[in-house]
Amino acid sequence: MTPNAGTTSAARSRAELIDEFLDLQPRMHRRLTRVIPPDVHAEMGAVTFQQMHALHVIARRSGVTMGELAGCLEAASLSSATQMADRLVKLGLVERMSDPGDRRLVRVTLSPRGRDLLRRREAAWREGVGKSLEGLTDDECTTLLRLLERAVGPPP
Repeated sequence: MTPNAGTTSAARSRAELIDEFLDLQPRMHRRLTRVIPPDVHAEMGAVTFQQMHALHVIARRSGVTMGELAGCLEAASLSSATQMADRLVKLGLVERMSDPGDRRLVRVTLSPRGRDLLRRREAAWREGVGKSLEGLTDDECTTLLRLLERAVGPPP
């Protein structure tokens, strides 16, 4: 934590506030990941942040094409989405299937292993976030959420 953590935000410069925010990130990450069971943590070790994001995209749909996946991954090209899908197939987390309406299209969907990993990871993250927010009232949680939404901007 920065030396000025006890002063009011009006007395701190924007640069100091940014430093303080950056100082909190590793602590928040450690707190959230502390509750992830060792087996889930070990299995997730082979999965990058971007690949985990891709798994979430795939999970929200019944199957995505490479073009849809690239569009959801923000700034990912079709070839990088295809490479990511290839790696996720090799990890056994997704499966390729042909589109019944258009045989030229290939879709990826979560494999049973991918669904299980995502379910266990989500449960652990949910528990970690719940523990992190225990000291806040519902109103404070709402305020925090609204402020974070403003900071990151609208969803793509």
